[in-house]
Formats: sequence, structure tokens, C-alpha cells
Amino acid sequence: MLIELGRTEAAPDDEARSERLASVRRMIESSVGTVRNMALLLRPSMLDELGLVPALQWQAREVTRRSGVKVRMIADEVAEDLPDAYRTCLYRVVQEALNNCAKHSRATQVRVVVHQAHDSLWVSVEDNGIGFRPDHEKGMGLLGMEERVVRLGGQFSIESIRGAGTALRIRLPLADESRARLKAVV
Repeated sequence: MLIELGRTEAAPDDEARSERLASVRRMIESSVGTVRNMALLLRPSMLDELGLVPALQWQAREVTRRSGVKVRMIADEVAEDLPDAYRTCLYRVVQEALNNCAKHSRATQVRVVVHQAHDSLWVSVEDNGIGFRPDHEKGMGLLGMEERVVRLGGQFSIESIRGAGTALRIRLPLADESRARLKAVV
């Protein structure tokens, strides 16, 4: 942007200068959007302000609003004292899965289920899209999701059938102290 701005300053005061200024403005606007998105990706404050399930519900509404894909969210009560790494992982995995559904699957409906058992957290994202071959078509988004889950000792799986949709499932084990708190609540 600085190089382009320098060229613009040196350009004669005419239509070419106006075009260069408009180009620099677009670059700046794009950069501001990118920085804003990066900040949100680091640690969404919504997780702290609203909690995991409301943040996921918001994400589902946003995907529906932006893409028209109907997202149905089914969520159990999830312990509010989950470690930050778990909440961030779950939020990011669901976010990426919903974005993949909206961008690639041609789905009209997606169902997200969040279930907390005494020893695990389970999440599934299922769509009615065109499906794909996960063993041959695994992109960076899927690899990133799997890496997040495995880093926390979890399990990650994708089942997909061409023409019949995709089901992504994850399981995160709960630490002993989280299980003890959950038993006290139940």
C-alpha cells in the first residue's frame, strides 16, 4: 500500500491519480477487514460474553443469513467452565464446517448437534449437500479442524457420500475435574 501511495503522490493530478487513490482505498478497506477477521479468529470474545452454545447459535444464524443455508442447532446444556481451549476448538470447528457447507457443499440444510456426556463432548455437523471424497479432497480447512481436535486428545471423523451429504463428527474427552463438576450439576 505504501508503494502504491508513493506512486499516487508522484502521479500527475488527473484521472489516473483518482484511479490510483481508489485502488489504495480498496486495499486499505480489504486490509482492515482482514485484520478484523484475524482478531476474531484468535479468540472470539463472544465465547466469554455469551458462552459456547449461544456463540454457536449466533454462528448458525449468521451462516443462514449470509448464505441462505438453513442451519438447525441442537445443543445440550454444556458446562460453562470448559477450558478455553475446548470452547475455542469447538467454536472454530463448527465455524469452519458451516463455512465449508455454505461454500462447497451446495447444501440447503445443515444440522449441528452438541452433546455433553459425563466423559466427553460430542459435536456433529451434517449437511444434505453433494458430498465429496474426504480421502482425496481434504483441504486446509479440514486439516486445521482435525489438528485442533487431535491436539486436545480428541477424535475427528468425516463421512461423506457423493450426492448424499457429509457428516463431520468430533469427540473431545473431558478432564477428570470437568467430569466431577458435571456430575455435581446432574
